[in-house]
Amino acid sequence: MIKFLADECVFGFTIKFLRDEGWDITTVQEIGLQGAKDIEVFNKAQELRAVIITRDLDFGDIRNFFSLIHHGIIVLRMSYKTAEEVHMVLNTMLKQVSEDEFENTLFIVDPNKWRKRKIIQRNT
Repeated sequence: MIKFLADECVFGFTIKFLRDEGWDITTVQEIGLQGAKDIEVFNKAQELRAVIITRDLDFGDIRNFFSLIHHGIIVLRMSYKTAEEVHMVLNTMLKQVSEDEFENTLFIVDPNKWRKRKIIQRNT
């Protein structure tokens, strides 16, 4: 089963929504990483073999983390007003994407759609 590590900026009701849907999600607060830098959250997710779920747009900047090998990153583009729509799109995405598709993939989820960008490994 896919494991998720929720960054501290993820709304509490989003964590509850995912848990109610049966997903295995841990928060950075639960493991004592509140206030941690992005790279610390990233490294902990790799240690846990977890997909990062965040609202922090820095994780969606391909110059920051995209070239690093990872277990997946989901960036939620949402506000309190759009949370319900984003939850529905996220739920659809999680049901459609197989576990192995998360590896080295960045997902952006907004109120209307989700999209993904996969790292292509190249031989040098």
